[in-house]
Amino acid sequence: MALAHRSAYAAARPFPHVVVDGFLGNPLASALAAVFPDAMHEGWKRRDHPEQAARLGQLQRQAFEGVHGSLRHLLAEFSGMLFLDFLEKLTGIQGLIPDAHFRGAGLHLTLRGGHLALHTDFNRDRFRALTRRLSVLYYLNPGWDPSWGGELELWNADVTACEARVLPQLDRLLVMAHGETHWHGHPKPLSCPEGRGRAAVAAYFYTAEESPEAPTPHSAKWAVPSGG
Repeated sequence: MALAHRSAYAAARPFPHVVVDGFLGNPLASALAAVFPDAMHEGWKRRDHPEQAARLGQLQRQAFEGVHGSLRHLLAEFSGMLFLDFLEKLTGIQGLIPDAHFRGAGLHLTLRGGHLALHTDFNRDRFRALTRRLSVLYYLNPGWDPSWGGELELWNADVTACEARVLPQLDRLLVMAHGETHWHGHPKPLSCPEGRGRAAVAAYFYTAEESPEAPTPHSAKWAVPSGG
């Protein structure tokens, strides 16, 4: 599977990325979606800021306590040898290192009206002095209506144009390279029905070597688009 998508990853605009549909198969993906924590899960931490609103996350701070075992197994697999081998073959980046603590990653749920402004991601694991290289998102949204929004927008380096959009549909995996001008987000408020949300599993990957795309350490950088 990795080699089949490698050329598409390298050639993608506005920066290297690839979408893999049917990654785990509909039966397994549907089962995972059915046990994804809803908005009432007591471990969620909600973010409501100008840059991001109605976004729930940070279950990793309690080691995913109360999360269904199948989702915990998926998270463990994202840190495992088979998935690392898949990513290295797909991207050509050797020596990838997962983050078993899922800092900033793990399970994310965005509610109706929520959004995530365009940004580039933090570029270092400050606890381990590692350079961020890849972001992986796996979506668990059965029956997602495109009219609800929630597309992840990938913008060009000078934030003048959105060059790719990724709908967060069930069993869709997105792998994208980290970079200082790799702007992305879902800036338009979600219009999904009450009781629905945009569910995603996120994992970030690093290398011990410094990347030319990672100069000095920084947190997320936010942008205001000048085009569309």
